[in-house]
Amino acid sequence: MINNLEEADVNHCLRDLFDENQEIRINAINQLGEVGDELCLQELRDQLRFINNEHQALIIAIDKLKQKLGVK
Repeated sequence: MINNLEEADVNHCLRDLFDENQEIRINAINQLGEVGDELCLQELRDQLRFINNEHQALIIAIDKLKQKLGVK
């Protein structure tokens, strides 16, 4: 069971997952891994899916540009 202080911290970290600053997002991820609950687990899994999709899109875009530009 999460106490009120931890709950406030968890809610803050959940908001920080969407911060523009990568360092803040990484810090929030690390903190949620320490004090999170089932909701946090699901949110972290959802974030991983977004990252995987972005990662895949980056790989495809780089490959397309390399082929277009004749770069190896």
